Amino acid sequence: MPLRDVEGQYSALEGLKRALSHHRLHHAYLFAGPHGVGKALAGFGLAQALLCDGPRADGDGCGACKGCTRVAERQHPDLHVLERLERADGKGLEAQIKIDQVRQLQKALAYKSFEGGRRVVVIEEAEAMNPSTANALLKTLEEPGEETFFVLISHAAHRLLPTIISRCQRVRFSPLPREFVAEKLAALGELAPAQAELLAGLAEGSIGKGLALAESGLLADRVALIEAADDPDGLQRIGALSELADKLGRDKGELPLFFLLLRTWYRDLMLVQAGLPDDRLVHHDLAARARARAVQIPFDALDHRLKLLASTERDILQGNANPRLFLERLFVHLVDDARAGRAGRAA
Repeated sequence: MPLRDVEGQYSALEGLKRALSHHRLHHAYLFAGPHGVGKALAGFGLAQALLCDGPRADGDGCGACKGCTRVAERQHPDLHVLERLERADGKGLEAQIKIDQVRQLQKALAYKSFEGGRRVVVIEEAEAMNPSTANALLKTLEEPGEETFFVLISHAAHRLLPTIISRCQRVRFSPLPREFVAEKLAALGELAPAQAELLAGLAEGSIGKGLALAESGLLADRVALIEAADDPDGLQRIGALSELADKLGRDKGELPLFFLLLRTWYRDLMLVQAGLPDDRLVHHDLAARARARAVQIPFDALDHRLKLLASTERDILQGNANPRLFLERLFVHLVDDARAGRAGRAA
């Protein structure tokens, strides 16, 4: 996809387009922003522009030539892609980009380009490089060789080494507008407008996250999950939540969506407390429940719950915490929080 076809990121792409048209490209870019907002599309769009057989007058790729087609298919001999590899047991992807991948890249870049022109290196999920891998890449990033360009793509740029960040020109990708996401989800996922609107709110500006939610079994259990996790009568459904902890503990793939559902619910309660209208809520179909709960839970208690969610999510997804144990601990804290709130109201 050429850069001109990447939608919803005008501010991020305008500088790139000017650099292309004036032949003033930096040798290394860091495309930073949330999941599913067009960073990878733009990264390969820039690769097309650089490897196009006959670029347009503005420097963008034509999108139709052999060079552009091979980039789109990731088959161009002068396009090098670093990404997490498939695990040997076939169960998902490796947790990190391996140092051997960087060494293989360095060997390839030591030779002339196959077609005698530019070379482009795209590093997806660049934050998956551990310090050893990133340090191995550093010298190549500092001295890439003539007509060699790097595009690092990251949804967690803060996890990259400062030395890597300092060698790159950062391009910031923002969450996409809710209306735009809803429109795209309705088309891509063949969803009814009401469902697309709900998913767009949950997706936090990310088409990719919206599509993942549409395919997730958690969405069907959204209301039951919120009712169980935020039971004003003391979380009597803790048994069901314990079963959910066991299920999610076996399948970490749905954990980010689980945390997303609870996080957006508590944010909705904060929005109600701030006086925002129902149509600004993510779970706007649960507006009546949100209004009722918002008057029962103080703002600082909501803030505490959000911090609990954030710390548990970080410990599980970025650390080596046992998912089931940490989820059960989270639910216990929520139970205690609810009981404390009920006792305070009774007093």
